[in-house]
Amino acid sequence: MPFASKALLTAFSLFLAGCASWTPAPPPADQVTGHGALQGFRFSGRLAVQQPAGTDTGKIEWSSHGALVHVELLSPLGSTVAQLDQTPEQVHLLLSDQREYSAPDAEQLTALVLGYALPLEGLPWWVRGRAAPGDGSARWVAGQDGHPEQLVQAGWLVRYGAWRSVGGEALPVALSLQRESLTIRLRIDQWTLERGGE
Repeated sequence: MPFASKALLTAFSLFLAGCASWTPAPPPADQVTGHGALQGFRFSGRLAVQQPAGTDTGKIEWSSHGALVHVELLSPLGSTVAQLDQTPEQVHLLLSDQREYSAPDAEQLTALVLGYALPLEGLPWWVRGRAAPGDGSARWVAGQDGHPEQLVQAGWLVRYGAWRSVGGEALPVALSLQRESLTIRLRIDQWTLERGGE
């Protein structure tokens, strides 16, 4: 066997050995800042959107501070696909190619531009296992462990999977949102709770 071929075979064998011993890094630990009332929260995780046209997967970075919401949707490899900013007046959406869109209704805007409705009004509450305020139609189904198992509100069915304690507060780490033929699945890798005070 020529020397170059032997060297290439040796290098490839070392590469495979390295792959066999490589293990993915654990997800980052949850964080809590401050000790007072909750002022805002962030989470990072994975997103899967399933509808008749097919399934899209990616990552999500979410930040909520009162009525202000900032969302980054990323590809599976981590490049930004879209950024959304919601205020009480409107939703602004910026795509990776710098096209910009604004509208007063988040679900209509995201359905038109992204191809699926993202419920920015209710999700800041649902993702923490709570019903959105101002809508008394919410219906709960409790699980055997005492945590919510299902929530129906604003035409969405929210199903909860695993939970974990973050700063003494039980928070979901797996949930799905379904409306008609659209299903959005979230897997939360890291929670950050921002409380008032030091």
